Amino acid sequence: MDGVEPLFGNVTSESDFYDIVQMTETTILPTFVGFLCSTGLVGNVLVLVTILRATKKTIPDIYMCNLAVADLVHVTVMPFLIHQWARGGHWVFGSTLCTIITSMDNCNQVACAAVMTAMSLDRYLALVHPFRLMGLRTRSRTIRINLCLWAVSFVLVLPAWIHSKVIRFPDGLESCSINLASHSELLWYTIYQTTTSFLLPLPLILICYILILCYTWRMFRRNKTARRYSTSLPRQRAVRLTRIVLVLVAVFLLSVGPYHMLQLVNLSVPRPTLAYHTCYYLSVCLSYAASSVNPFIYILLSGHFRHRLSGCWPPTDSSSKHASQPRPNTLHSSF
Repeated sequence: MDGVEPLFGNVTSESDFYDIVQMTETTILPTFVGFLCSTGLVGNVLVLVTILRATKKTIPDIYMCNLAVADLVHVTVMPFLIHQWARGGHWVFGSTLCTIITSMDNCNQVACAAVMTAMSLDRYLALVHPFRLMGLRTRSRTIRINLCLWAVSFVLVLPAWIHSKVIRFPDGLESCSINLASHSELLWYTIYQTTTSFLLPLPLILICYILILCYTWRMFRRNKTARRYSTSLPRQRAVRLTRIVLVLVAVFLLSVGPYHMLQLVNLSVPRPTLAYHTCYYLSVCLSYAASSVNPFIYILLSGHFRHRLSGCWPPTDSSSKHASQPRPNTLHSSF
């Protein structure tokens, strides 16, 4: 079949192949991503309103708020990309907006990974070393840390600001993309983007959560030996924290991992097959789905957030305040 394998049903000709690709790009992908855009808009606005209306904001709230802002930026630029896909790749919003939208889309990826990494480190310090480096875990310092993360993210996507533009093809099509003239430029940009938004944050996130889990189960076994079930870490709490950690890591891996891996694979694919196109479209949907799923993960996994959302606040008497303070050799979770 002239280099294209018949992978789906009656796809036996070059025209069938391009018809399926065009239908996916102009109809299926815009429709599904548009649904994700609507869902993510509602979810992230809900998270932001819930956090901002709270009278007392915790350090995890600041990180959750920044993730919600990053995800909200992501779903805000989605309609422009959806419009381009639906029009067969034709961009109608001008060169300036092309640069802004493409750069903000890339900046969101880096910012999300950076905030997740910082939040993972904060969770490690809060749960494993609650009394060490307490000066770093203040609300004012956390706000400054997040502002620095955003500034660094803008700097790291400088190549996108420089090279994103409207490209005019010989057939008259004007499309918004990152203009990389040579294969070597494409190679280095792909490696650079994958490293800054995936390969570098991933090990740091995994290390933090692995150390948290090791500490959690070590304390559980120690308390079990000492028969201190009622005053320390019960098994249910350890299991619950383990589930939270696994979900957070799994969402990060499944949402951005396939997309970045396929970007690297694309460097060695001379002519993409239908199977590659299918996997690529699925990875794009997964990468955008993260911005829609994240707020609902916070709602489901955070009992404190659910209390805020429903207006049911936990008890505030003096005994509960003393019970909520972290103690040595006990786990205090603010998820």
